[in-house]
Amino acid sequence: MAKQIQNVNWEDPVLNRWLGNIVNKSTFYNSKSAFRLYAKFTGMTASQLIDEAIDDSRRDPRERKDIVLQRLIGFYKWLRNEYIQKKTVGKGKTQKVKKGISGLSAEMRVNVIRGFYSTFDITVRMKGKNRLPKSKVENKRIVFKPEDIWKIKALVDHARTPRDRAIILFHFQGGLDVSTLCDLNYGDVAEGLERNSHPLKIETMRIKNGVEFYTFVGQDAIDALKAYLADMASRGVEFTNKTPIFLQERGKKRLKTHNIQTMMKDLAVRVGFVTEGNNGNSFNPLGTHSLRESFGSLMINSGVPDTIVDFWLGHEIGDMAKAYKETQFENLRQMYLEREHLLSVSASKGENEKTRAEVKEMKDDLYQLHLENKQMKKEIKSLKAQIGSMYKFVHKNLDPVLDTFTALVVTPEGKAALEKLREKQKEQTLQELREARAEKKG
Repeated sequence: MAKQIQNVNWEDPVLNRWLGNIVNKSTFYNSKSAFRLYAKFTGMTASQLIDEAIDDSRRDPRERKDIVLQRLIGFYKWLRNEYIQKKTVGKGKTQKVKKGISGLSAEMRVNVIRGFYSTFDITVRMKGKNRLPKSKVENKRIVFKPEDIWKIKALVDHARTPRDRAIILFHFQGGLDVSTLCDLNYGDVAEGLERNSHPLKIETMRIKNGVEFYTFVGQDAIDALKAYLADMASRGVEFTNKTPIFLQERGKKRLKTHNIQTMMKDLAVRVGFVTEGNNGNSFNPLGTHSLRESFGSLMINSGVPDTIVDFWLGHEIGDMAKAYKETQFENLRQMYLEREHLLSVSASKGENEKTRAEVKEMKDDLYQLHLENKQMKKEIKSLKAQIGSMYKFVHKNLDPVLDTFTALVVTPEGKAALEKLREKQKEQTLQELREARAEKKG
């Protein structure tokens, strides 16, 4: 049972030391959120929690209570069964959504608190009987297949602003995560836009892991971006290399990740892909990560090597990243171009149907070739068998004849007969010559 709600003192030296080691902003805020819940569950300050853990670790092993382990297991159960999720419904007002959170979300928060303890060399092993229950995936994202492109087009068509259309296409055609997209500046695309590059190279760094990478976006995203920039220019907004590409609708501040997530959820509901209440879930199955996963899935299923897709997604791939950035750019660019049609939302329904028909025809032709090849192999096998039989027949029937002939020739009688035959042939040839000469003189 949770203790009385604790107002967290973020100036606590213990919290300052822990949070001061976290560089990534998203991780920083997630860590604060998890600790706020842990403080609510325990009713203790950060310093009290660490003092308690250190005191327990100093006890004789026979008297040790493993207090931290027990608290974490209890915290997990509380999150799963008792914690009440709420959402803001107005200024200063909240509304209950449901009781308990998913197993994966609870496990993630427990691991954040384990990291809090490990900052002070307090290691908590959760294995064997103390392992947290294995969580099933309760919230599945929608991952689009080639035949689902019309759904992406529906999202683009229902977007309220040119900015939102560009955001959707940057996620889908470039695989960018929401934090990295929000962090983009105009300077990241300025040169490519001026040169009318296609596809447009987006070279940046993924905020989550600090990995430098580049990806591409296709013509649809390029056109949407130009339309958005033109719209902003008509409002008097001037873009410099340091200006954020995607700005909040009011003012010139950089767009935040929660702004995009809210926009995507509202859009999914308006298009009809997600219900208003989403069955009581706060999770949006058609969020930005759904578009990002769809990009990766389409590329991998079309034959792009996993390491290249990981590079485009900003994952850590080690030494291969250097080769992709320095020597293989043109290969990766061509690879993307050859598959851009899989990400295109500008093709008409008729064109898509025509493409599918052509693909089906190609598959039918390939299958027919497969059958013909199979038949040819069968015929070749039969011919080989026939040749083998003929070879055996010749050797079986001709070898005795040759042996007999050879035996006759090498005997004295055989040699005499052969010589007589030669003389007769010679005399016949001479006679034919004489008759020919006589006929010529006559």
